[in-house]
Amino acid sequence: MFGVRGIIVTMDEFLRVLWDGVVIVDSDSGVIVDVGDESLIRDYGVEVVYGDSKSIVMPGLINTHTHSPMSIFRGFVSGISGFDWLKRVWSLEAHLKPRHVYVGALLSIISMIKSGTTTFADHYFYAEEIARAVMETGVRAVLAKTVIDLYEGPPKHSLKDSLSFAEKFFNSNGSLSTMIGIHSLYSCSIETLREAVSVSMDAGIPIHMHLSESRDEVKFVKESYGVTPIRLADDLGILKAKHLLAHVSYVMDEYELNLLGKFKVKIAYAPFTKMRGGQVIAPILDLMIRGASVSLATDGPLSCGDLDMFREMKFMLAAQNLKYGSASALKPIDVIKASTVNAAMNLGFQNLGFIGRGAKADIVVLKAWKVKVIPIKDVYYTILYCLNGGDVDTVIINGKPIMVNGVIGGVDEENIINEAMNVVGELEDLTIKP
Repeated sequence: MFGVRGIIVTMDEFLRVLWDGVVIVDSDSGVIVDVGDESLIRDYGVEVVYGDSKSIVMPGLINTHTHSPMSIFRGFVSGISGFDWLKRVWSLEAHLKPRHVYVGALLSIISMIKSGTTTFADHYFYAEEIARAVMETGVRAVLAKTVIDLYEGPPKHSLKDSLSFAEKFFNSNGSLSTMIGIHSLYSCSIETLREAVSVSMDAGIPIHMHLSESRDEVKFVKESYGVTPIRLADDLGILKAKHLLAHVSYVMDEYELNLLGKFKVKIAYAPFTKMRGGQVIAPILDLMIRGASVSLATDGPLSCGDLDMFREMKFMLAAQNLKYGSASALKPIDVIKASTVNAAMNLGFQNLGFIGRGAKADIVVLKAWKVKVIPIKDVYYTILYCLNGGDVDTVIINGKPIMVNGVIGGVDEENIINEAMNVVGELEDLTIKP
């Protein structure tokens, strides 16, 4: 048992903030046993305490959509978007080997832990290799094995493969769960999409997929099926099934807004990657008002770069306030919810994403330079406006201190970096430069 001390930002149902508080963690069960003032240190007789009265302590951040192995492709593709981007990426992915995926996942997981992400949802090929990296590092993850059947190039996994992987690891232990990985409406056949909905409903396993993410997708789906992506998803039963829908940038009219609200769709919103690609800013505020459940995501590290959820929070606030022409369309607390408690709900986790008795002990301790944060009058403002991943000092996942004083235990970062550079060299030799 140990303690965590600081300004405790609970994100619980009462949104309590304890300005000099303590969290007591049972490392054996991986849960929080108490939250209160500093007297808890004496009451529970804990000898190890992380943080201090000047630290900011908050729930671990939850990245609800990424493609972690793509860190090995950083810099290979830029300046394009939509189907042009995909075609270039798929030509690279044609050369992937399972070892490449494992090394890329490790590199990204280290980056996420060091910047305060304790849980991530991943959508990629050779997902068994990502699972291996997850279990070796102690991070929490929801993985999906990607299915693409209309295009050559990327590794080929069938729906049966994706389901088999999902069933093997679905709720397998405290740190790893799964979804069915359907890439998109434009990369999978109607038969595959219908079958995915059927098996998802039968097995109770959610579908994780991209939806209405680019102008190219809207054009392709309209020309191929005569309807918009959101209407096609409705026709196929995707909105009725358990799901996690990445992006949902192009919502064409009031009918589609209401439709998505009616089904309380779970959306993983990645503002930076879509803004970088010159796509539209998704109507997140309108979707939230109608009942959609919106969580934050970075998308893959080829698109977003560094996987820093603190940076992504800033983009979410700025993008939505710009779209709606208001300095208060979203508030800092709305964005932090999308990165913690709401994100946990979108991934199907109970007792995660907040600090309270009985909650899973996924906690980050931030120690920022005083010149960056003082005065702290509104701690939500401070988190959103003033902090970044580099301010993360300690990361606790499932009651285990995974990183202390910026050092991840049991991980040889230099070796992983070297392995990643070897993989990059192999891929550069195998691929034809544009």
